[in-house]
Amino acid sequence: MKKSFKFFLSIFLLNLFMIAASADAYHVCVASYKQLKNADEMVARLEKQSMAAFVSESKIKGESYYRVLLSKEFKKIEDARKYRDEVKDYSFVKELKLKGFWVCKGERLPAKAKPVEKPAPKPVAKPAPKPAPKPEPKPEPIPEPAVKNIEPPVEEPPVEEAPVEPPVAEEKAPVIMVEEPKILDKNEKAVLSEKTPYSVLVRSYKFSQFAQNDNLRLRELGFDSYLLNTFDEKSFFSFNIHAGAFASREEAEALSAQFSEAGIIETEVSDYREIEPKIKRYDEIVSTEHIKFDDGHKEMPSSIPPLVEKLVRQFPANKDFPIQEIFLVDFDAYRIGQKKPELPSNILDSTGETDSVHTALLAEYRDELYRKTVSVFFANADTFPEDDVEGEVENMQFGSTDGFFECELYEKKGELVLFGENVAEKMYVRISSKDFSKEEFINFLIDSFNDGELSLYPQMRRSFYVLPDATPDSPRDFICFSYKRVADDYASKRGNAAWAMPIVGHSLAKSYYAEKNDLITVGFYDLDYDFNAKSVHQHFTDAKNGTEISETNQPVSVKSAEGWYMVNSKQQEASFSTKSYVIAIDVEPDAPFQKEDLLRLGEDLKIWD
Repeated sequence: MKKSFKFFLSIFLLNLFMIAASADAYHVCVASYKQLKNADEMVARLEKQSMAAFVSESKIKGESYYRVLLSKEFKKIEDARKYRDEVKDYSFVKELKLKGFWVCKGERLPAKAKPVEKPAPKPVAKPAPKPAPKPEPKPEPIPEPAVKNIEPPVEEPPVEEAPVEPPVAEEKAPVIMVEEPKILDKNEKAVLSEKTPYSVLVRSYKFSQFAQNDNLRLRELGFDSYLLNTFDEKSFFSFNIHAGAFASREEAEALSAQFSEAGIIETEVSDYREIEPKIKRYDEIVSTEHIKFDDGHKEMPSSIPPLVEKLVRQFPANKDFPIQEIFLVDFDAYRIGQKKPELPSNILDSTGETDSVHTALLAEYRDELYRKTVSVFFANADTFPEDDVEGEVENMQFGSTDGFFECELYEKKGELVLFGENVAEKMYVRISSKDFSKEEFINFLIDSFNDGELSLYPQMRRSFYVLPDATPDSPRDFICFSYKRVADDYASKRGNAAWAMPIVGHSLAKSYYAEKNDLITVGFYDLDYDFNAKSVHQHFTDAKNGTEISETNQPVSVKSAEGWYMVNSKQQEASFSTKSYVIAIDVEPDAPFQKEDLLRLGEDLKIWD
């Protein structure tokens, strides 16, 4: 059948559109080569695996790399990263032995123009030649193998194309799309029963998102895991990953041994008959109470200095490694303040000569599933410290939203260390851990630099991101911010008080501001769910209502939220509860602040937005 001119024109325009669109779209890069022929060969192999791909050229320091990009394109980098995480589990990855995927932009290489054939010369009459003797038969050539071996991909993390493009000045693009508050669900089904009461309790969490994330990771490993949520009057909500349902304890112990062999240690055998009341109590609570989880804020407060904001946006975050502890300080503001908060010794040790350091961030995060811990030190400084490198060094390069980090990877006293510098932006980073093999550590680094920035974590969007904006009426200078997961011994150190036990496992964040030449502190206990915060704060107000009401001990209200104001020998404080927070605003008792000053700061917090 003949094709019309319109048909060919439409195909041409469609191809033209796809090529043009690719320049502005994000793709998943599965390999990078120095030789174009190797990249072309990988594209051919991917097509045999039913995966469409193309080759894109990238220039790094004047040197060409040929990247193999999957054809599926995305307008948003977040969507491309989700697809990257999906394709890691596709069969072609194992078949072609690929690893270290990342997200970047790229354009298809232009098709090579075919040479124009010259017209054949007209034949000229020649005398008939004499018959030539028959040549000796030549041996038949050995056919080439159907599949050629190609060089392995080179280590070439994304550099210039991976970052999100900066937002336009008129309309600041949000970092995180904030969803509607999530409502807790009842347990979907009773997997366990009186006949099969034994299971393996793999992990227990205070926040459902972490439980859901790690449960998905277990299922991808082949474990038939599931979630059972519980509630008791002492610790409130728990989100628990279980596996198996057995009639005997021995069967559950055998499954527990399989988890240990897979590197998931410290599991325990659970008996349904002991936890059944907690499961039923959870279902009862979420059926009768409106329990919400707010996903947090999307924009950074305008009171945060630009250099601090830069560290927050560049931070190599990882969704499988929730933050355990973080300390972020603006040394420029800290040095000029008349009153200073006490800084942890480890951040002072890490900065060395603090006069050259403008801002610094020290963090520890932990993969609860595999019990792996990582430490990160990140700073903006005029001069960088000399890192005490030992042994064999591997040079690496990792991209960020502002250029890239030239890094050295080495091992020192059983610890893997990455030390990197971004000279143009005056930033350096040190990431270390004793819990990885070298290959695991490199894959962890690739994922972390790809995911990027602290806004990945809802706990940070609900503490750091809700700090007040800058206002001319209330000039406050940000000095530092700390965040810490409340340790298991928190309640026991406070006599297992009724208000202390539910706080364990949640988070405490503190921010320090200079105002009126004094120091003011905003403390957040974020208990994740509004039900938790309301219940805990009720213990405070009940206790205070039992004392005499006076000018230094009285109930207050902040935007309709119930609170309390008090003054004692240690502090002047206004505390209140709203959403999932119990918030305390403190100053020294002799500081030049009135009750109204503390309440105004509470009203300026962005939790009310």
